[in-house]
Amino acid sequence: MTRRSVTEHYPDVQPDLPPRTRGVIGLFEENCTVCMLCARECPDWCIYIDSHKETVPPAAPGGRERSRNVLDRFAIDFALCMYCGICIEVCPFDALFWSPEFEYAETDIRELTHERDKLREWMWTVPEPPGLDERAEEAKELAAARKAADKAAQTAEAERLAAHREQPPQETAPDHESPSSQEAASGESAPGGAATGESASGEPAPGGSLPGGSTPGAARDEDRRDGDA
Repeated sequence: MTRRSVTEHYPDVQPDLPPRTRGVIGLFEENCTVCMLCARECPDWCIYIDSHKETVPPAAPGGRERSRNVLDRFAIDFALCMYCGICIEVCPFDALFWSPEFEYAETDIRELTHERDKLREWMWTVPEPPGLDERAEEAKELAAARKAADKAAQTAEAERLAAHREQPPQETAPDHESPSSQEAASGESAPGGAATGESASGEPAPGGSLPGGSTPGAARDEDRRDGDA
């Protein structure tokens, strides 16, 4: 009341409409299963639907054929529609949506019956749904799906642990001593057939002992005494 009213110069200036404005009804044809629920619940009987049945071949060999409904016509007479939104609420597959589009006036009332092609064009003007409240409770469907996923993860973890317990323990191979340590412990001959205290050529090794337990120095002293005698 303390501000002056401002007139918007339509159509040069488009009005800023609320996001939940009930303008026209958009059709998302891919979600429609021709259940006829919207046409039966409409209080004005302004929705016209035609369809036919098609036979679908079996998905796997040995299966049976199935039949499905194919949409031929989906039209809404907006000359009779009172914008109650019952058709949108009862649609079980989210095929109908409110669009804020309102510029569809016609000079002939018979032109207000819009077919599915026009309803499909209005579908792209449907605004995105508002975000969920952060303080709101989680949806029942999401809670059930999360519970099922957690249960499946716990079952898989239990099966993995049970399979791990059933596996036999792996036997470890005994530690083998190296050939050099075995030879040193047993006193066997070195490679080449040389005894301990001899080199590979058969000559006495430095600090080694001769057969009989005598050392090289003692053997030379004994030879010198034999020469003096």
